[in-house]
Amino acid sequence: MHMNNSLALLGSLRSDGNTAKALHRLIHGHPCDTLDLRRQKIAHFSYAQKYEDDDAFIGIVERIVLAPVTIFATPVYWYSYSTPMKIFIDRFSDLLVSQKPLGRRLRGCHFALLSTGSDPTPDATLTQAFDNFCDYLGIHNIGMVYSCEDGSFYDEQSVINVRKHFQNPS
Repeated sequence: MHMNNSLALLGSLRSDGNTAKALHRLIHGHPCDTLDLRRQKIAHFSYAQKYEDDDAFIGIVERIVLAPVTIFATPVYWYSYSTPMKIFIDRFSDLLVSQKPLGRRLRGCHFALLSTGSDPTPDATLTQAFDNFCDYLGIHNIGMVYSCEDGSFYDEQSVINVRKHFQNPS
């Protein structure tokens, strides 16, 4: 993994499922590393802010703040993120409490959402949740890409917009 590459966070329960396939199509040919959240040790959020020493969350966020673009890739489960992605996003609460200096470094970062599902169009509830997440943390939401199962992308313009940020994140 190259530290200046963009970062794709795969939040599917299947490492080779439709979300992984769509993610591969989106990032193919671009400088982007993929991290499978299901294979990372990330504890659920704790109000006590105490985690095991080998918890991977902080290390991943340290990579995110250096990445030109971070893609959050998730299948749509019950109008929301998958469990691995939800656990990861919930931990951003740490960045508002015990890890504020690192949390402040997220301001101005560039995030994109890639979601997959069985509906022909993107889920409005999920895209709104991601938009609110980015807005709250001062992160630039550069686009939301959707693929129905393993089919084509819903909106090619959003794909083009995300891809152009790999070259020029500004």
